[in-house]
Amino acid sequence: MDADALQAALDRLVARGVLSPEQAGAVRAEVAVPAAAPAGPRRLLGEIAGYLGASFVVGATLLFLGEQWDQLGRGGRFAILAAMAAILFGCGLAIRFRWASPDSVRRRLASTLMTGGAAAASFAVYVLTSRDDGIPVAAAVAGLVVVVAGYLLARSALGQIGAAVAAFAVCAALLDLGDAAHAWTLGLSSLALGAGWAALAGWRVVTERRVGLAIAAGFGLLGAQLMVIDDVDPLGYVLTALVAAGCFAAYTRIRDWVLLAGGVACATLVVPEFLYDVTEGSLGASGVMLVAGVTLLAGSLAGLRIRRHPAEIG
Repeated sequence: MDADALQAALDRLVARGVLSPEQAGAVRAEVAVPAAAPAGPRRLLGEIAGYLGASFVVGATLLFLGEQWDQLGRGGRFAILAAMAAILFGCGLAIRFRWASPDSVRRRLASTLMTGGAAAASFAVYVLTSRDDGIPVAAAVAGLVVVVAGYLLARSALGQIGAAVAAFAVCAALLDLGDAAHAWTLGLSSLALGAGWAALAGWRVVTERRVGLAIAAGFGLLGAQLMVIDDVDPLGYVLTALVAAGCFAAYTRIRDWVLLAGGVACATLVVPEFLYDVTEGSLGASGVMLVAGVTLLAGSLAGLRIRRHPAEIG
């Protein structure tokens, strides 16, 4: 597409409200930047070597801990895990700051190393502060702080997923600390995390928007289903249906397949669950499978009808 055609297309999208003037300007600026050269074999080999080196460090550390766990004591275990965390996170920092504008290869490697360092740091704090009757909050918080710091320094899908796991661990640890760790409380926490992650993805606070939307839908589905598991069936069914409706509503505006997949997954779960509960199992396995199939087909038809006109796609 030449410059005039691109400008005309952007003007039409701005006029219809699909894009804001600022977004249209960002598109023009991005198109004006020459495409980055693909990573050469040397960089790819360097990335592979970095992953292998990190795996060897982790593997050797875990093997040593497995052999010497009883002899080391709490302090020794903490020291070794803390050293592994420092090595991984430090190597990630070195890769991130060695170049002023790291390419995608270096960014991915740095993010992977720092995310691994966050996991090691959380495990180290867990070993130091663990108690027999629950999950130490300090370990979960340490993992969250380190993984978020790593994500802000070098963003990647893995870093964002690590932050989501750490956030859920913090919620579980806080509930456990207050003796409120039940399936329904974890469900409410997961739903709150899903809403928060949807906001982060919608406001583009997280770079990998599709991953953020998938995490939000996953948290929503998990939270609603935890209600069902804890025998809070009516509320669980309602919340699962609301998550499905939210995914479908967001799909009409964002048109990302992960939202459609999340909505269909929620609908496919809640309809058979509800009918099985209402009929007290009289439908049988075949009846539930039939209902699930019909629900999937209905969801597919609904998805195909959403914004059928290509010009309306945002």
